[in-house]
Amino acid sequence: MTNADRTWIFGDKTRVAVDTIFSRFTNSTPGCALAIYRGGEIVYANGYGMSNLEHNVPITPDSIFHIASISKQFTAMCIALLQGDGLLDVDDPVQKYVPELPTYDYPITVRHLIHHVSGIRDQWVLLHLAGWRSDDLITEADCFDLIRRQQELNFPPNQQYMYSNSGYTLLAMIVKAVSGLSLREFAQQRIFGPLGMTRTHFHDDHTEIVPGRTQAYEPRSGGGYHISIPPFDVVGTTSLQTTVADFAKWNHNFDAPTICSPEILKMVQTPGVFSNGEPMDYAWGLTIDTWRGQNRVGHDGADHGYRSSYFRLPDLDFGITVFANLSTITPSQLAERVAAVVLTDVIQEEAISPNESQTAAMPLHVEASAIAGIYTAASTGEELPQLLDLRVRDGEIEMAIWDTAVALPMRNDGTFDFRDGSGFLWATELEDDGNAAEVVFRFGQDDPIIFHRIETDQVQGAPLQSFVGDYYSPELGTKISLDISSDQTRLIWKQRKLEDREIFRISETMFGTRSLGAAQHLEFEIDADSRISSFRFTTGRTSRLRYERQA
Repeated sequence: MTNADRTWIFGDKTRVAVDTIFSRFTNSTPGCALAIYRGGEIVYANGYGMSNLEHNVPITPDSIFHIASISKQFTAMCIALLQGDGLLDVDDPVQKYVPELPTYDYPITVRHLIHHVSGIRDQWVLLHLAGWRSDDLITEADCFDLIRRQQELNFPPNQQYMYSNSGYTLLAMIVKAVSGLSLREFAQQRIFGPLGMTRTHFHDDHTEIVPGRTQAYEPRSGGGYHISIPPFDVVGTTSLQTTVADFAKWNHNFDAPTICSPEILKMVQTPGVFSNGEPMDYAWGLTIDTWRGQNRVGHDGADHGYRSSYFRLPDLDFGITVFANLSTITPSQLAERVAAVVLTDVIQEEAISPNESQTAAMPLHVEASAIAGIYTAASTGEELPQLLDLRVRDGEIEMAIWDTAVALPMRNDGTFDFRDGSGFLWATELEDDGNAAEVVFRFGQDDPIIFHRIETDQVQGAPLQSFVGDYYSPELGTKISLDISSDQTRLIWKQRKLEDREIFRISETMFGTRSLGAAQHLEFEIDADSRISSFRFTTGRTSRLRYERQA
């Protein structure tokens, strides 16, 4: 690419086109803050929608947002600075700095935490399984108590990538152990203060008043919104609070480093390498990939009602942040749409080229009632099969994504889609009774996933009654109960403080729960007396957690 190709202009016409992208955010809705960066300057910044609906406060470029996992790159930089100071070595075992962590069958290094290859189970999943609700106060001590109870890893370190928030909570603890300062204090001294980021801090006290901070929201069933604020006293993996205007100073440090050496700056943008020599696409709290033919560095974030996205296209001297205060907003898509408008003359056209082996049939027009049901996608390698539980609510298909139920309205072409256009579902094959036998789900530009309907009440195996009982997880310190549904077709997971969860059978000894983003499996184990003795629970970011049956 020539220097001329790097040139992009932001004029009035571009500004109008960018503002149009955010036109659905008004003085009666939550919304977004946007900033576009070049050469250490803010080329354009604006706010759309409301920061606080109760007090009619609009969003501006100076509104403070909780930016969730974008925080990780700052935590990683703190570790890099300590490495540069000669105070730690990222290839040291984690237990050197956090001696309370158990010793596993395989050594875990600080570097493994940075690249999400430690195999340590994810703290948010563990907390949920242990009975924490999303509105419970969560402290660093709560997280570490569960992390240190884990006696097994998801996999041997550096063998595969599995995002683990636990790793970055441990990194925050390491910063304190090495420097004698909290992560908040260290980041202020070494990053935010020197860069002049006066409206940025690691929020380690959920009761602290922060002038100018946005309120975050989730949609309320039947219309309107309810408040959704993270009740965290946890930093490292999350909890950075900042503005899109302040973030310009951090973005500029990647081009003209003032808080670290060029060598450190290069290091934090270098992806890790697996034990087999294959490169990762994750560096030090930063994802490294390409977009429209351009090298890209960035990260997204999501906690409760807050959503955030940041990326740089270093070869074009282009940076962008979109911070949002509504859970149904997808800032990464908005940021890419803005970038496509601003850089239209210097980037490649979007190319959609799905894997030919994954190309799916065209959609069949069916009613929502005909597509409702339970589906499974074939497993690949050692992966467990993905599960899909579709139901009808208010005439629309409802899909479980992680722990959230998402409605998919039907479009004229026969597909059912997320309202933001990020995902599509359609039927491709029908049974004799007119119900869908096969459906296809596609998220973004990912390859389509083909799911086949299963009739859970027809799966052969031991009577459901033989699975009923109390089960205890030593690694969680938690007891759950399994009972039978009123229609005698499913098991019901019962746990104090949490809503009952339906468990359906997908094979003789494997059961699953409704979720796509994190397919949840229970693999039951049978003892020498042919009695159900335990089960292993697997979900996204946590594998084979053992529950023992109580007498």
